[in-house]
Amino acid sequence: MRFIHFGWIAILACAALTGCGGNPRLNAKGRVVKGGQPYTVPAGDYVRVTFYELTPDGGTGKNSYAATFDNADGTFRAVGPDGRGIPPGKYRICVEHESKRRDLFKGAYNTDTTPFVFDIDSRTTELVIDLDRKS
Repeated sequence: MRFIHFGWIAILACAALTGCGGNPRLNAKGRVVKGGQPYTVPAGDYVRVTFYELTPDGGTGKNSYAATFDNADGTFRAVGPDGRGIPPGKYRICVEHESKRRDLFKGAYNTDTTPFVFDIDSRTTELVIDLDRKS
């Protein structure tokens, strides 16, 4: 009887660890460039890259995901709130460069104005945010 009880516990633990085949998560990664070069900023500045999910009609969904940004090489990674990644889908990506509490981009890449919209799925390898792109 103990063996059967232990077996159920093992099955439930495995299901919890694998997520029971639920929504797959992806670690979206990429880089921000300007003038063809990595967009780097001084140590005191902060670049915020945020992924906003889009609804089928093109509106902004209820979920957003912040990415980590490396000031030294201009790369970012969106790993989601629990570190397991973000769901596949279509995202509007916003970028802010904050220095002394001001967005140096002056809202040029916020949710209403950003030209950066990407479909992210298991085939997505690297996203390139080209700040010279106007639309």
